[in-house]
Amino acid sequence: MKPWDVPHLAEGSAAPQVDHDKVTVYNMRFCPFAQRTILVLLAKNIPFDVVNINLKKKPEWFLAETWGLVSVVRYQGNFIMESLINSDFIDEQFPTPPLHPSNPVEKAKGRLQVESFSKMSAPFYKMFYDFDLAELRSKQFAIILGKLEEMDKDLKRTGNKFFGGSSPGMTDLMVWPWIERLPVLDLRFPGEGLTIPDSLDNLVNWVKDMWEVPAIKEYGLSPEIHLQYSKSSANTGVPDYDFLIRPAENKPAEPRGFNFGGEQTFPPVFKF
Repeated sequence: MKPWDVPHLAEGSAAPQVDHDKVTVYNMRFCPFAQRTILVLLAKNIPFDVVNINLKKKPEWFLAETWGLVSVVRYQGNFIMESLINSDFIDEQFPTPPLHPSNPVEKAKGRLQVESFSKMSAPFYKMFYDFDLAELRSKQFAIILGKLEEMDKDLKRTGNKFFGGSSPGMTDLMVWPWIERLPVLDLRFPGEGLTIPDSLDNLVNWVKDMWEVPAIKEYGLSPEIHLQYSKSSANTGVPDYDFLIRPAENKPAEPRGFNFGGEQTFPPVFKF
């Protein structure tokens, strides 16, 4: 059993008992921001526990201890909020292997990349939840496409396999959650061309290489699972946070694959 394969705690639940000297992450299994923190811990091979939070019915103790958002890193009596901040905290508290470059200028450049690339998140969610017309979705995807082109250009300029160099670094892990979710647009709105263009070959190769990163193999989810989660709130307005940890007969279908760079790509098949 993985540390994140636990129910999401809601209002009225008792505060969890945690190990003072072990990292505990307040998480939500489908949150892209919280995913950043989990990927950093996995990439650095740091043992950790997870407390999943029902974000629609937040526990009282969670609201009292934090800003009410995930992720939160709890360690030695401290509560470190915000995924970018707590990811940096983890990298500094447990320095081996480092995920940031040692050169301050290069570290700053990586942070600027994250700031710029992450601007694709707002149009992604607008397309997914706010716009019913293909024309409006197309305008928002143009913003995303601009960020994808920027990513491809940066990879081409450096000639590196990853933004972090020959191995994935903090920049790669911080921007990955939105790239992982991008194929959901094509599943929900097929035929609208809401995919990474074949011409962005540097980015296409990066996506394939990222799916081979152990941390992403372990924690990443297929587009079908992300889509099922997003649809789970359609009737009640409350997402089904725990469908992945239910008996096998209630699990979503296994991934059927999706297109990156003109060929069928299969993320790892997850057994929960």
